[in-house]
Amino acid sequence: MQNYVTATIEGNATRDSVFKKTKTGKSLCSFSLAVHHYSKDDVEPKVSYIDVDTWDKLADICSDGVSKGRRVMVIGTLRQERWEESDGKKRSRIKVVGREVRFLESLKKLEPEAEKKAV
Repeated sequence: MQNYVTATIEGNATRDSVFKKTKTGKSLCSFSLAVHHYSKDDVEPKVSYIDVDTWDKLADICSDGVSKGRRVMVIGTLRQERWEESDGKKRSRIKVVGREVRFLESLKKLEPEAEKKAV
């Protein structure tokens, strides 16, 4: 029986997206989101950094649309990657594989100085 795993995250891109093509020609766009969350006792938010991969047509869109600071919502599934370091230490991380991406702020709002200089 297959389990259903879905994730919806909203946050700000921590860096510009990284775009590449696989050996088979598929598009892959990777980026990371800083997600702020509070608990009832927290005065300051805690921050989680979530890695996101998008594929194919969505990767093409994200390569142009995701830049550092951009507010983004991602809906997708969770994927765990596991590997072993050269020293034998086992490592793992969980990523979100984006199926839907929503850009929550316009580029004009994010870059008012760049807009003024272009005029």
